[in-house]
Amino acid sequence: MEDKPGFTLPIRTTSKIGNAIRGLAPLPALGFDTERDSAGIPWLHGEFPVVLAARMRLTLRIHNRAGIPMIEGQTIVEAGQRTFMFSDLRPLGIEAYAHVSEAEREQVTRRIWSRRAYGTLEIQPLST
Repeated sequence: MEDKPGFTLPIRTTSKIGNAIRGLAPLPALGFDTERDSAGIPWLHGEFPVVLAARMRLTLRIHNRAGIPMIEGQTIVEAGQRTFMFSDLRPLGIEAYAHVSEAEREQVTRRIWSRRAYGTLEIQPLST
């Protein structure tokens, strides 16, 4: 898949939310920030339809078409915020390539990223 401005990653949301964000609609997709990346994976951003009443941890897992998770990252969204950014996404198992150069690991990361199909987003409330 080629990264184009305005391109999005479809999201399936799993929640452990309780009362913290009652009535919050699932996010349909995350946008790409193709100007910024982390070792070959563009930063991803999203916005909730309402401000969060509590501090939340978001865990994103990006899966291939077979449903196998390939990439993972986390971010924290503070109470009163709506927008968030995943700026440190990492391929699962990339440590197996520790013996190769940084450039080779980035090539592997780009190949993994190219096989993405959808993401799952887990939302967990955090105590203040």
